[in-house]
Amino acid sequence: MGSSPINTQFRTLGNKNRRGAATVETALVLPIALLFMFGIFEYGRYFMTMQLLNNAAREGARYAIAHLQPVTLGPTTYGNATSDVANVINGVTAGVTLNNQNINVYASDAQGNNLGTWTDAQAGQSVTVQITGNFQFMAAGFLGLQSSISVDVRSAMDAEAN
Repeated sequence: MGSSPINTQFRTLGNKNRRGAATVETALVLPIALLFMFGIFEYGRYFMTMQLLNNAAREGARYAIAHLQPVTLGPTTYGNATSDVANVINGVTAGVTLNNQNINVYASDAQGNNLGTWTDAQAGQSVTVQITGNFQFMAAGFLGLQSSISVDVRSAMDAEAN
């Protein structure tokens, strides 16, 4: 038996209606899929920034411990300025910074309490590098989320002697 004209007509109408349904389904699902992808990208960017800052704080503390005593060549003193530690930190982060980023370097005790100038750290104390600021989310306004989160990264290394 051959197909009747009525069956062919229903098949043709069904395909036309289905094309409209696919468009509606795509319009409903695509924004949710994009929001999910943006969330994954934002989390990955935040995680990468935290790793960079942790590494930078550790490298800054390592530099500070190795340069407690200044090196004087002619009229210029090198090595034990907080700006030197900040330059090491900024070199490690390769341009990734926080909003309102602040770098503190100080001598600390075993609990991390600030004891004063880092160049005066004695045996039994530590030198702590602290990086604070706000991580800015790129898609926060679009997603209706908070636009930034406070970040406080610290690294401490023991001073053997001054």
